[in-house]
Amino acid sequence: MINRDTEELAENKLLLLYILSEAGTPLSKNQVTQVVLENNLMNYFSMQQFLAELVQKGLVVCYEDMGRHFYRIHHRGSEVLSLFLIRIPDTLKKDLKQYLTDKGMIMKRENSVQSSYLAESSGTYSVYLKLTPEDGASFEMKVPIASEKNAKKICAYWNEKAPDLCREIVRLLEEQDVH
Repeated sequence: MINRDTEELAENKLLLLYILSEAGTPLSKNQVTQVVLENNLMNYFSMQQFLAELVQKGLVVCYEDMGRHFYRIHHRGSEVLSLFLIRIPDTLKKDLKQYLTDKGMIMKRENSVQSSYLAESSGTYSVYLKLTPEDGASFEMKVPIASEKNAKKICAYWNEKAPDLCREIVRLLEEQDVH
């Protein structure tokens, strides 16, 4: 029984490494959770524990960006995965690969457009807007806003239209006659 439990723990960690490897882009904590739970791979608490252990062992990198935690496989994790990939059933690998292909563009878009707001002591709100397209060129902006209602509206609009808004801002700046 103990041997089977140990094997299952190792397989679950391998599954997490496989997901992060196949995603091809860092995944937020919510996205990893979504993949794991929608595919009935393991329970939420086990997933959290295994992710923490993989980070602690240096097989997965965890970083924070605008208040969200992201995970990506480290080269050491890729090496471990390549050694033990055979332990993951082919049907499961195929299903996960298909799932990540189907959801991949949505996940990349979720990660490339970010917004948040924070109440300031002055009673205003600071809105943080960020766009990081696949080419890696980052656009970031911090804007003071008078009300929480408007801060929420700006964040929602940014999440829908960030690429168009960035192009428009750059166009407006380029049109200015600078002396």
